[in-house]
Parts: sequence; structure tokens; C-alpha cells
Amino acid sequence: MFQSFAQKKLKVEVEFKYTKPDCEAAKHNKGTDAAGKPETPLTDCKFYIYFNNKCIDTIRTSENGTAIVRLLPGKYLLYEAWKHFKKTPDGSPISDFYNDCLQKEWKKPNYVLNISENNLTMDYNDVSASRCPNQYACLKVRHLPGEIKR
Repeated sequence: MFQSFAQKKLKVEVEFKYTKPDCEAAKHNKGTDAAGKPETPLTDCKFYIYFNNKCIDTIRTSENGTAIVRLLPGKYLLYEAWKHFKKTPDGSPISDFYNDCLQKEWKKPNYVLNISENNLTMDYNDVSASRCPNQYACLKVRHLPGEIKR
């Protein structure tokens, strides 16, 4: 006798935090070391949820940096909109960035979410909000904020 057990979607609350950079210190060449600073809730940020290399849903973080999702147990990759749409982190022209480097960045998830019946883990890789504009990966010309002329 064959018996099928359908997996049930689990409702989980996920907390998104990041370390806010000190971009003012970067302007004055004082460095941007964020060690020891408390983590800041990542508010009003949209993420695209991927499972088996396909976008299956989106979520937006609340004013507290949380989001509630209903997902089957499994491993999910979360990407910021600029990675999902193959754009740049700050909306500037792609020509300001090295294309081969950007293609690698687009493939890197911001978070990896593992859901099981008894456990939830989320690994943080990086989000745009944790970097000053002159620290974005793949920039052709590194500049100090406020010194670029367009």
C-alpha cells in the first residue's frame, strides 16, 4: 500500500537586520568600520524568493524589519530587486560598473533561508543598505560620496 504525505506550508516570521555603514566617516577618510554597532532592522525592502532557480514569490519587510512567509520546508534564496532585474545597486547606469563582475553579483543571494518542520535558519550575505555608495561591488571608478560630478 502506497501512502502519500503532502508537505504543508509553514508560516514563519523572518527578521531582517543589517549593519548600517558610516558613510560620513568615509567622506573624511576615517574608514567605515561598523564593528560593535547594533544591527538595524531592514525596513520596507522587497525581496524575490527563489526555489530551484525559479522566482516563486516576493516579500516586503515591515517597519520592524520583519516579514511573514508561508513556504514549504526547503532552501530558499532571497534577492534584492536590483539583482532580480539585473540592474545596479543604486540605479546608476550599468556602464559605471564592470559587466562581468555585475553578472557574478546578480547570482549571489542576499539571504539564504532554510526552513524545516522544527527549525528556521537564515544566512546573511550582504545587502545594498550595508554599503556606502563608493563601496558597491563592481564600480569602475571608486569615488567618495558627494565628490562625483555628473
